[in-house]
Amino acid sequence: MERKLLGIDVIRIDGGTQCRAEINQTKVSEYADLIESGVVFPAVRVFFDGVSYWLADGFHRYHAHKQIAQGSISADIEKGTARAALLYAISANAEHGLPRTNADKRKAVQMMLDDFEWQDWSNAEIARHCKVSVTYVANMRGDTAPEERKYKTATGKVMTKKTASAKPKKEEEPEPVIEDDGIDEKQAAIDELIAENEKLTERVALAAMSGTAAEKNLAKETIESLREELRITKIELVAVKQSRDTFQSENAQMKSQIKMLQKKIDKLT
Repeated sequence: MERKLLGIDVIRIDGGTQCRAEINQTKVSEYADLIESGVVFPAVRVFFDGVSYWLADGFHRYHAHKQIAQGSISADIEKGTARAALLYAISANAEHGLPRTNADKRKAVQMMLDDFEWQDWSNAEIARHCKVSVTYVANMRGDTAPEERKYKTATGKVMTKKTASAKPKKEEEPEPVIEDDGIDEKQAAIDELIAENEKLTERVALAAMSGTAAEKNLAKETIESLREELRITKIELVAVKQSRDTFQSENAQMKSQIKMLQKKIDKLT
């Protein structure tokens, strides 16, 4: 991680990384007065993807500097995308800075429950990241909890396990196992694109700071292209999963009808 002064105008706050329910304007003005009086605040936290600096922590400090027309701000810079900045921002301010309100905590948890990837995390993992109780997450999730949850091991590896509280199905016989029909391949493609994006970020991080305009444009276009491919693949994956779920439901209904017909035939014979 690197710390340096960044121009206020190069820091981006339009990537959805602001995870509080709202910006406290009174606190912004208070910070602005303190800055003008000479108080030095801690550095903000940004993530650099090779092209843009995404603000992850320090939104009130950022707006305070803007309010008094400060041209630059001290920033701790980490390598990562806007999505990495968002994940960091969700847990920011839990133990420092302006205390979180209940609305702030609710928004942080809801952002994870609404996310295509993080919604599959276990209640405990989401609670750990958002710095709230497991019960808090469980109450917000309600009956929408998936039967399988993802969690991180001590080494950072993502694992999957069945939810202990999942209710057993009422069918007399278990439903047949349906092959994923390409879901694994699409997930592998997503993982590959993510890995390529991260590798590209590392390669262009330094070059983007000192390269020519053409090099910067090429890096930006490449990253945007990879992100678009990733977005499309995720959409296709959702569609495949929906088709699979529909097929399973129809199969279960047909199986139930067959059993009913079999019972009627047995009575007739």
